Amino acid sequence: MRFNTLLLLFITVTFQAAAQSLFHPFERQYLLSEESEIHSKENDLHTSIQPYFIKETRTLYNKDSLREGVHYTIKRNNFLNRVADNFSNNYLIPIDSGIVSIRATPLFDFSLGYDPAKKASYYRNTRGFLVYGNFGDKFSFYTGFYENQATFPGYINTFIDSNLVVPGQGLTKPFKTGTGQDFSIPFGYVCYSPNRYITLQFGQDKNFIGNGYRSLLLSDNATNAPFLKLMTSFWHIKYMVLYNEFHDVHAEQSSVLGKGYPKKYSTMHYLSWKATKSLEIGFFEAIMWQASDSTGNRGFDWTYLNPVIFLRPTEAYNGSADNAVMGLNIKYQITHNMYTYGQLMLDDLKFDELKKKGSKYPQKYGFQLGARMFDIAKVKGLALQGEFNYVMPYTYSHRYSLQNYTNYDQSLAHPQNANFIEWVGILDYNRKRWSLSNRIVYSVYGADQTSATNWGHNIFADIRQYPIYYQGNQILQGVRTTMVYDLITAAYVINPKVNMRIEASFTYRTSKNDFSQSKDQIFGISFKTALFNRYYDF
Repeated sequence: MRFNTLLLLFITVTFQAAAQSLFHPFERQYLLSEESEIHSKENDLHTSIQPYFIKETRTLYNKDSLREGVHYTIKRNNFLNRVADNFSNNYLIPIDSGIVSIRATPLFDFSLGYDPAKKASYYRNTRGFLVYGNFGDKFSFYTGFYENQATFPGYINTFIDSNLVVPGQGLTKPFKTGTGQDFSIPFGYVCYSPNRYITLQFGQDKNFIGNGYRSLLLSDNATNAPFLKLMTSFWHIKYMVLYNEFHDVHAEQSSVLGKGYPKKYSTMHYLSWKATKSLEIGFFEAIMWQASDSTGNRGFDWTYLNPVIFLRPTEAYNGSADNAVMGLNIKYQITHNMYTYGQLMLDDLKFDELKKKGSKYPQKYGFQLGARMFDIAKVKGLALQGEFNYVMPYTYSHRYSLQNYTNYDQSLAHPQNANFIEWVGILDYNRKRWSLSNRIVYSVYGADQTSATNWGHNIFADIRQYPIYYQGNQILQGVRTTMVYDLITAAYVINPKVNMRIEASFTYRTSKNDFSQSKDQIFGISFKTALFNRYYDF
């Protein structure tokens, strides 16, 4: 039985039940006004598993939160006023009938940008829809679709030309004689929660493990992917099993007899323990394997269906042919409004090689350190976050590209791939419907000068292409490149339910090394419903 058959079986079973089990959208600004309550010593929420389950967070919000306490007053005395009220305060189409509750609303993003130094203009024209609903108190569904036409700055176009995808959003094709991109984004899931202890979810979407802006374990950086997820909670434990189907668009389609881009699968386990009210510790592991072996057959490997943590012995039993990664996530709540966090990611680490001077063995690991504080100086809505990320060369890569830690040619962890050091600083201020934000990213990485040499930044390159004169594996080896990204936004939220906002922005980005440099200075304005993160800060 193949992976798709498993998913079909899951849908069949869950549709025979009834339910209510929705998750919050991923977009960073969506929950910003409530996060000071989410990250608190006073609750048992495991904040490292995202998106958050609405059932687990609904009791944490202050009634003055944006989605609960701020509404336009519109008299619903005629059809147009009812539409205006739904558009501004709720969902455009609300349906309630007994145990059935359905909501539908349009999604959009109409954006314009201009770089005066380059005399270049950019746009985004996105139309879509969102429909979600509950059937009773155990079953829910959530589905939607985006259709997009857009133009991008040069560095994003370079990424698209190399990877064939818009960052985090999917496969694309040229639009209007190659000056723009045309792409679509489907998403959705069905969810069954029979009781307070167990949740089953099947869908095509993203998952995130961690407490930072980035995650070195699993992030929402890559394109949506099909998944099957089981979560269970008991005592101070939350445990997640995640089965995924990914694709490699770098590989030749003909290599799989015209069946589309080659597939790869993964099984991921994450065990989170609330050791105290302040301390949350999580252990992560993942196995990635290609769907086709040398004979063109393999499919979903049943030995990795095991829902019990510690898959490494199973991978070793299979001959260690697949890609195994492990990690640790820690969060410590210092005060009610301040916490620190960190991650350790291990891809391939040999301690005996660490002792050898000039060892060529690629020690593949990364770590993260960060802190976040809310209501700074007792100013409600003012938040500050600082984060440091460090990933060694060749981390997440594999000798076979079909087993690297990616989906649709994008890292499942960090957009800078590997061989980098990064600092992130984020300042946010929210007051009722107004929000201001400034995000600064400073990163240094070691790039490849030519495609014939692999210094460890490009996780799709052949890991065996070491430089012939290479005498060690050091961070930032290769062509040292510095990138600075600064995004300033000011927004007014029209409808908090779908994060409908008018937003003005300024983006400053520079990238330079000994061989090239580039600069972007883009002023932008947009009218959009923002429910997902888009990462262009690389």
